[in-house]
Amino acid sequence: MTQQELADRIGVSREYVSMIENGKRAVTKRSLLYDLAAALGVSVTDLTGQPIPPRSAVERSAYSAAPAIRQALDGEVPVEPRSLAHLEDISDWMRSAGMAGDWATQLEILPGLISETAVLAETGGEQAVGLHVKACFCASLAVKPLGHIDLSRLLAERAATYARQLGNPVHKAAAQYVVAQAVLAGGSRHRSLAVAENAAEQLQPDATDDEGRTWYGMLHLHAGLSAATVGQSDTAAAHLTEAAEIAPTVSGDPWRMEFTPANVGVWRVGVALENGEHGRAPELARQVDQAQLRTVDRRIRLYTDSARGLYLAGQNKAAVRALLFADEIAPQAIRSRPAVREIVGQMVRDSQRQGSDELRDLALRLGIDPLAPPDAPDGGAARNSD
Repeated sequence: MTQQELADRIGVSREYVSMIENGKRAVTKRSLLYDLAAALGVSVTDLTGQPIPPRSAVERSAYSAAPAIRQALDGEVPVEPRSLAHLEDISDWMRSAGMAGDWATQLEILPGLISETAVLAETGGEQAVGLHVKACFCASLAVKPLGHIDLSRLLAERAATYARQLGNPVHKAAAQYVVAQAVLAGGSRHRSLAVAENAAEQLQPDATDDEGRTWYGMLHLHAGLSAATVGQSDTAAAHLTEAAEIAPTVSGDPWRMEFTPANVGVWRVGVALENGEHGRAPELARQVDQAQLRTVDRRIRLYTDSARGLYLAGQNKAAVRALLFADEIAPQAIRSRPAVREIVGQMVRDSQRQGSDELRDLALRLGIDPLAPPDAPDGGAARNSD
């Protein structure tokens, strides 16, 4: 395929494709990444290089969780399940660890939790089935950022299957949320939008308590992001408005999703980036009251999306500072994100080996060689070490 043919397929100029191929332009938008994968006939993770090989003991622990989770899904791990009450406590604590940016702890717990709840779900009634839905839901969200997109989708579909068996509207909505997340990560933007919109519509009559309103709002947030990736900016704005109107009515957080007005603000930043409003994204990020963000996960998302906007606006130093701050808070959550690695790699290439000390520090933390030659398409890979 020629550069012109690829450019025609994804709707950009041949010169733009040439800049991407020669390491002179970073791919920072989901929509462009998905278009490239579809045009080239490869998976999204083929382009992002995920899963990223681990470079530390903590990263190796998280990396090895995926095979264990697959075995748990297949019922290959014999277990003697603990009590439902105990597993409920573990599930809640594990989800809190994930929102605190402690992916290693979360991923260490998940294989056993999936195995135990699967056994109980066969004989333990509605509470056990609901807990298995939550375990698969959490696992789907946990493995997706690491690049295990196929596994994330399998877990989401398992959650959806058991949620239908349970018949609880809230569990069905939560399961559809992770289905939408997984298919979007795989590049199926229109399907992601349809799943989220349909699930929100089905849940609306039952969005009468904190759980129902949380998922009604979260589905609208995801629909807004999905709409932005397919160029439907007006639809995206409508979904964000719906979420913003419902968020102040939610006081609890039983699913640990932090559906709050401040979090709606975080999502607005990501949607602005997908809409191509790069200069507006940092301004929207500044408008978010960070004191109202309760979890590391949401602060990390704010800093990384703000950094994307700053980089695209030509404010590289500010982008580097935002990413360094995020890495100090939750290095596990930052170092595997393709968008972060893409931006930092591009800044390294653009610096012609003359980058700031802060950029070199950030590059080393991500495993990117800060002295890579400017024509190295991946920014160079630092040697693995503990």
